[in-house]
Amino acid sequence: MSSLSQQLSAAAERAAARDSQLSRKELAALASRIHDQIGGEQYWIFKDTYDAQRPDTDDAQWLERIQQATDFVNGKGPNPFKGMSREQLSLITYDQEGSFTINERRAASAEAGAQEFEWAKYIIDKMDAERRSTGRSDQAMLETIAHYDSLPRIDVAAYGNYEATIRNTLQMQEFEVHWPTFGGTLLDQLANEWGELDKLSGLRSADSSNRGGSSE
Repeated sequence: MSSLSQQLSAAAERAAARDSQLSRKELAALASRIHDQIGGEQYWIFKDTYDAQRPDTDDAQWLERIQQATDFVNGKGPNPFKGMSREQLSLITYDQEGSFTINERRAASAEAGAQEFEWAKYIIDKMDAERRSTGRSDQAMLETIAHYDSLPRIDVAAYGNYEATIRNTLQMQEFEVHWPTFGGTLLDQLANEWGELDKLSGLRSADSSNRGGSSE
């Protein structure tokens, strides 16, 4: 097995134990703390340390991947995790045992955001087309529920109570979906995800302005 496969296997065991022990609310709070560590003010305070982070290993593949992740978050190269599954990206992003560097976890989170961005464009276009055709967006919203239910449990928790929002909308049989209200919940969360992706993909300028402890 490659070092990455071994790391993912061990991370999957830890994630299963974590998910069995924490409630959805607790998982959401944990996800928020982790995202602050790898993408918020805390990241920029310790950015030099994270850029220099190297494990005590002689595994050439892992060391190369770490350098690629650091190059990516500094706008100097492609994401080494591009194309990986959402489950694998979640395992890397939320693993707290030191099996992945902070920059690896940041890069994995960025790829998950990129994939969510592409899916969100697709589903919003589908909602719009369905509304123009039928006046409603039932099928697209049901597909949205199915999409989020397919994500790793900690990712699902991070999105909040999206199911109730959508199902309440579906129950409005005689009323047109009011997009500003709906946008204040699920679609607003998607917009926040896009904003986070923009931060991660625009690090060339952000890196120089935030280095040394300023916030993103």
